[in-house]
Amino acid sequence: TESTPSPQNTRTKRRRAIIWFNPPFSENVTTKIGKEFFKILEKHFPKRHKFHKILNRNNVKLSYSCTPNIGSMIKSHNRKTLDRTEETQTLPCNCRNKEQCPLDGQCRAKAVVYQATISDTTDSPSHTGIPEPEAKKRASKHKNSTKHREHEQDTELSKKFREMKDQG
Repeated sequence: TESTPSPQNTRTKRRRAIIWFNPPFSENVTTKIGKEFFKILEKHFPKRHKFHKILNRNNVKLSYSCTPNIGSMIKSHNRKTLDRTEETQTLPCNCRNKEQCPLDGQCRAKAVVYQATISDTTDSPSHTGIPEPEAKKRASKHKNSTKHREHEQDTELSKKFREMKDQG
């Protein structure tokens, strides 16, 4: 006669919750951090403590941190900040009609100071700004915000323009 397998090995095993302690590594530190940490763990969480079930040598593991040291992080940041050669290069004009480029082929320049004047019969207020990210995009935004009322609050120039237009 054949027998069916018994269901005794069908139970799933519960995974133990591991808590990791990752102190930063330094060759200058002579103290055995791991040993001291486990001494503190045993001292403050003995067998009779209510958290011993969670915080003991079986559930807490030690691994030194793999992050780079602070000096290399600062060097890396400074290198990225100071080596901005590609950002200082002006991108070529991408206007469809190069002869009608508003800035003579320099429309994609960044951080250019510009001045716009609103002509009126009484006085001519001017607006000075720095386009970000590109002069062409900023000019397009000014054009759009002066043309459409729903965008009148987008730029300071369009606010002045609408104010003057509403006054007459």
